[in-house]
Amino acid sequence: AVVSTQSTAVLPQLKTSRAREEVGAREEDIFNTKMVNPFKPSNVSQKQMYTTRAQKDEKLQNKRIRLDRESVENMVLKAFRKHQYISMKGLISITSQPEAYLKEFLHEMCVYNQKAPHKNMWELKPEYRHYEEEPGASAD
Repeated sequence: AVVSTQSTAVLPQLKTSRAREEVGAREEDIFNTKMVNPFKPSNVSQKQMYTTRAQKDEKLQNKRIRLDRESVENMVLKAFRKHQYISMKGLISITSQPEAYLKEFLHEMCVYNQKAPHKNMWELKPEYRHYEEEPGASAD
């Protein structure tokens, strides 16, 4: 392999021209690429669309609406007349009030038990335990 002096002089020029072409091609690739849509079209049938709308409507109908303060207090006291300890789920189902709204009353009126045997249950504070006597019962 004999290399002539002419080819050695041309070799660096070829390398630099090829490098420029490659850089130019990369820049063109970067700027000429099309934008890719990141969202895929959903394959939801019409039936599924109607069921989801129906479910949304049902959720809106089942939403708990805040009642006035006095009526909620009466419902809570009435529930505690039947049972001394009640869970949060039980109170929500009895009063059908939002959990956050119900907690406002419970922190004022009740004590939260964190230890056994009535763990995670609410109990009325002593100042609210004015249970009404049943008619016909005499206090001798």
